[in-house]
Formats: sequence, structure tokens, C-alpha cells
Amino acid sequence: MKYTSPRQAFIEAYLSALRLRDLETCRHSLRVSRLAYEMARELAWSEDRCRKIKEGALLHDLGKLATPDAVLLKPGRLNEQEWRQMRNHPAEGARLVSPTPLNDLTPMILQHHERWDGGGYPVGLKRSEICEEARVLALADAYDAMICRRRYHDPLPPREVLRRIEEGRGTQFDPELADSFLTLHRPLR
Repeated sequence: MKYTSPRQAFIEAYLSALRLRDLETCRHSLRVSRLAYEMARELAWSEDRCRKIKEGALLHDLGKLATPDAVLLKPGRLNEQEWRQMRNHPAEGARLVSPTPLNDLTPMILQHHERWDGGGYPVGLKRSEICEEARVLALADAYDAMICRRRYHDPLPPREVLRRIEEGRGTQFDPELADSFLTLHRPLR
């Protein structure tokens, strides 16, 4: 396979590693990438910025390569120790991309589980301390995690997912971006 750039080669290599490690994480990343890209387009971001969020979303869970199988592939809820291990994946993903041509994606990968109210991880950033790309990525990631079947829960109905995102406005999510996301995904009545 011929790559158009070293950047594209790294993305393909990392996606192949995710696909081999956990097909569901890879599929989730592809869906989140589409959602984040759609949101960025709706926000009228430049094409370059839209491309970067698409790439960052593809690799947002890359750090799960470093998560033990017993945690990553566990069919039920995680206990506290397992949850601590899982919370390392944003930092591990950032560590993997930072020395590559993809280093500009490091902040969004590192920050995609930070919360608007400061209660997220791995650092506990809040509000504008979190890059805007990571705030969009957090919405797309949460939406897909709730709408799709996961090892640890059944999918939620679309209206319930949107209700939970609305409920997370100003706590988990940037309220303005949450409003934009809800407008984009609200079912027609």
C-alpha cells in the first residue's frame, strides 16, 4: 500500500494495531471520527481543522493498546483498580503520538476525557483549559458510547442519549458545543 505522507502512514499503522487488538475499539473510533468531523463542519471550521479533528478522533483511544486485556476486554463493569488502569488510555495515546508527525493531535487525544466542570481525567482541566477539539471529541465519543452496544451495556435509545447529553451541558460538556451537537443530532419531529 502506498501512503501519501508519513502522517497517513502513521494513522494507518495505528488503526491497524487497534483493529488487531480490539475490533470494537477500532469501529468505535471510526464512528467517533465521522461524528466529530460532521460537528466541525457544522461549526464552520476550516477544512484543515476538520481534517485534524477527524484524525484525532480516529486515534483518540489509541492508548487502549497499553490497557491489559483483562481490563479492555472485560465483559462487565470495571472495578476501581481496573477503572484506574482504563483512565490511563488518554495519556498513553498522547505518549504514542507525541514523537510522530501526528504530534499536533496530542492535546485532543490527551484531553478527550476532561470535563467542562474539571471533574475529568487525566489532568482535571476545565472550561477553556481543554482544547476546543477535545471538547467536540468528548461529545462525539460520549454519544457513540451510549448509542452503540458495548461489552458492559446495551445501547440506549437515541432520545435518551440526547437527553443525557443535554443533562451534561455545563458539567460534562461545553454548553455551547453541546447545544450545537444537540441541534445537529436532534431527530426531526
